Amino acid sequence: MCVALARRPWFWLLVFLPLLMVSRWPLMPGQLFTFDDVNLAYSIHRFDIRISQPHPPGYPLFVLQMRMLWWLRFRHIEYLLFALALAGSLAALLLVAWWGNRCLGGEAGFFGACLLVLHPVFWHAGVTSALRVQLAVVSVAVAAACWQAWQGNGRWVTRSAILLALGAGIRPETGPLLFPLWAASAWRAPVTGKQRAAALAAMAGVVLLWLLPAMLASGGPADYVKACLDYLSDQASVSSGLFGAAESRWQTTFWQLFVWIFCGFPALALPLVLAWRRADGFGLGWTRAAFLALWFLPAFVFAVMVHVEDPGQTLAMAPPVALGGGFLIHRAIENITASISRWHAAITVAAALALGWMFGRGYQAPDLVTWLPLLFLGTGILLKCAQVKYTLLAPRAQIALVMLFPVAVQNLALFNHRGWYYRGASSGGLRATVEHIQADFESGVALASREHIETTLALDDHVLREVRRLAAERPGQTVVVWEHGLTAWRKAAYYLPALPLVVLERKKIRAGSPPVIDIWKGPRLEAHLEGAAPLSVHLDNATRIVWMLNPATRLLRPRPGGLWARGFRPGLV
Repeated sequence: MCVALARRPWFWLLVFLPLLMVSRWPLMPGQLFTFDDVNLAYSIHRFDIRISQPHPPGYPLFVLQMRMLWWLRFRHIEYLLFALALAGSLAALLLVAWWGNRCLGGEAGFFGACLLVLHPVFWHAGVTSALRVQLAVVSVAVAAACWQAWQGNGRWVTRSAILLALGAGIRPETGPLLFPLWAASAWRAPVTGKQRAAALAAMAGVVLLWLLPAMLASGGPADYVKACLDYLSDQASVSSGLFGAAESRWQTTFWQLFVWIFCGFPALALPLVLAWRRADGFGLGWTRAAFLALWFLPAFVFAVMVHVEDPGQTLAMAPPVALGGGFLIHRAIENITASISRWHAAITVAAALALGWMFGRGYQAPDLVTWLPLLFLGTGILLKCAQVKYTLLAPRAQIALVMLFPVAVQNLALFNHRGWYYRGASSGGLRATVEHIQADFESGVALASREHIETTLALDDHVLREVRRLAAERPGQTVVVWEHGLTAWRKAAYYLPALPLVVLERKKIRAGSPPVIDIWKGPRLEAHLEGAAPLSVHLDNATRIVWMLNPATRLLRPRPGGLWARGFRPGLV
């Protein structure tokens, strides 16, 4: 069963499609989840990155996918994006299973897809971000094409170049991040310098097919490039010390990145131990190890040194990590079906009893994350002792389930646990450092959890409902003011298009940026004020002001004769 079915595409579809529907459908947002989703929704009708429709660098081929579905009568934008998220998730899993089996051998690809489907970050993005899911799709599709060139098939040098150029049109950052893999693959392929140059020309030509229209729709090449550079510099200033982020924030970025990439990996302790053989180690081989490293490292370095702020932004790195884990499981099954410990039955029973005791004690997710890997690590080490040749028919399907079980349990616990956020009490010393790292770890898990999805949607739904109620009491006389509100102002503008929305913020995210006031009505910028504080704005015919504030915001008492003294009372939501 394990060998025959795990290599058949129809079986992958029967496994992964129901899993995706059961795990994603109940969490489907009834509203656009993020600021970026609103930008994408607006871009269906007008593409211009200068006004964040969508935000830079633009994602033109993803917008094209949205417009195609819109043309096919997907007129509910929330359903449209969710359909793309499901399709992207399924495509990524099928590609991982198909190519992984061919690259790493056996059922490694299928097991890698099994590890990926319930990975908390892939799960979270599959509900909340159709765009970021396609990072995984592009990443594994380009890697599969490059592997053919890496293995000596010269025809795939040009084909992989074209595929990389198309993938960059969906997520432009994947172009430079996957280019080193393509370049190394093209260098290894048995082709001439002219053929490599022709492949580069084909790549450039395909890039221009989507880049030039995106530039022209955004004011021309100069405006497009300026908007992209300003956006990258501003976003990186939040997470990267090279762009001005504080050292503590850079450390937080690193530890959260580590969690988002490897949070499911500790539960692979059992196959990690069983996959090792003294004669040839893990048996991956230099060629495949170098390929996986070239695939993974550029994106990892970019995330650490430049920018990563959201769990879904790490999904370009998810396929190589999942395939590495799938290879370990496949290798462990091969090893354990060839030789077995004399104490196999006793060790297995003891591990099952320990696992039952752990669940009987009601261990929560933080306990499982700590003790489950240790239990299976110890089990694996014991199973390596006193081994003898195993000549009976090996139950590969059952062994595979045992290997996958701890990963599934840990991922379910990580994603579904409530209360991940943690704050240490120590003020200095080694203990404070350890507590700070623990807080970064747990906040990273929290940002890719079910609780994050549900609380975000509940908060935004409450805020939007309250604003509508307050506005209905003074129709045509209500103005909404946003200042660091927990609900994104762009989301409020989208769902409340008839209300003037006054946005009080800074011109840039980085510290010291001057204040600005923007007045929006839906996607239209009605007015823009910028300069030294204090700035003032006149609100004609407004008899009610609804303030959208973060609970931590300090709302200063107005001066005599100021806004409140003239009869305005803010509604706080």
